[in-house]
Amino acid sequence: MQWPDAVPGQRVVPAGLEERPVRGQRYFLAVVSDPAAREEATDVAGDAGDDDYPEAWVQEMRTRGARLFGEVLRPPADTTGVRRRDGRVIVTDGPFSEAKEWIAGFDLLEARDLADAVEIAAKHPMARGGTLELRPLWEFDPSTDHVARTAAEAADRDRRLEPSADEVLATLAGATR
Repeated sequence: MQWPDAVPGQRVVPAGLEERPVRGQRYFLAVVSDPAAREEATDVAGDAGDDDYPEAWVQEMRTRGARLFGEVLRPPADTTGVRRRDGRVIVTDGPFSEAKEWIAGFDLLEARDLADAVEIAAKHPMARGGTLELRPLWEFDPSTDHVARTAAEAADRDRRLEPSADEVLATLAGATR
């Protein structure tokens, strides 16, 4: 089994987008909306004309090479839950749980380290009126990834259990003497 990222430096962005070598640690940035915090931020800051701020942040981070990809998500009411239980697929309308906070969008970032990722996230427009959750992406490497390593070990074990053609012929030749 080979993961998409099994070769370090490959496929750092979604299919169809520019591929380039990995230059740092990649992070998933969940943009979590909190209406209460958003109202409080607006009350404190007033109308600072930040409506165009998301585009400015996106452009700055794209130019800097820190933002690889991102999207705004539709509201929680448009959520469809999918689960598989006892061989049955269960589809539900709406979010997993009712909450005042919800994931409003996401960004895929690349940063030197966690401190750099925090600095990038702190500049995000939603840092004022929501919560930004940074999560490092798992860098799959076949030499350290337990799933890939287990698959490779199983394949190697299977190869050792099956004799080669030369071994079979040698065994047969020895049995006929």
